[in-house]
Amino acid sequence: MIDETVRILTNREVAEDFYLARLAAPHIAGEALPGQFVNLKVNAGVTPFLRMPLSVCDVNPDAGYIDVLYQEAGPKTQALCKQPIGEELSCLGPLGHPFTHPDKGTDCVLVGGGIGVPPMIFLGRRLMREGFDVALLIGARSAAKHLSDELLEGTALRIGRATDDGSLGHCGLVTDLLRQELESTGSKAVYTCGPHAMIEAVADVSREFDAACQVSLEEYMACGIGICVGCVVRVENADGKTEYGDYKRICVDGPVFDAREICWEH
Repeated sequence: MIDETVRILTNREVAEDFYLARLAAPHIAGEALPGQFVNLKVNAGVTPFLRMPLSVCDVNPDAGYIDVLYQEAGPKTQALCKQPIGEELSCLGPLGHPFTHPDKGTDCVLVGGGIGVPPMIFLGRRLMREGFDVALLIGARSAAKHLSDELLEGTALRIGRATDDGSLGHCGLVTDLLRQELESTGSKAVYTCGPHAMIEAVADVSREFDAACQVSLEEYMACGIGICVGCVVRVENADGKTEYGDYKRICVDGPVFDAREICWEH
């Protein structure tokens, strides 16, 4: 973990209520892996007091920057939206465990929804550079919430979009696209991040097709370094059962987990 003072290079709206910020962070850029996150203090003052966890969307170690994609939805993201170009902020990272790459020659399917898309972009570009066959499937409420083809360039050989209202791509759930992809390609490696209900459904479909599934869990994090124990998830023990006390911290034990490890009880 690196405590780095980062500088805002760009900070622009790229879809409805979604912003892409590019941060000059040479040390973090040289270390971050797909699936990891940073904990950013979005204001130099005391309000908001707590840092905001943001998945790393992309890195450029040579140029020394990282990209983070966030949705304007609360005090922290609203504060970040208002920060001017050139502003310096405190940033901890990279944090958490990254995704594990599959064996060479394995076809990969990446499924993202909402603010769960950023780690899929980072992972997709890394897998593509290493020669994997990658499909990226993205779900959103409407066309206005989807990222442009330009922002998704280099992430996958095939990109599928689903919307709740049918305004773009498949009208329905992104898991419908996942089922079609697994049926047609026989892919055996699935990666996902997004709303809890979506990733649980992705895990169910992956299990049905005997495909390994890694999930990146989203949770409110107060400290991001395992001290507060506020972001826990219930897991199954070695016997496949759950007992009181079988919990892991998403920030330090995750955020990436094997889907089979998670207790998906509501």
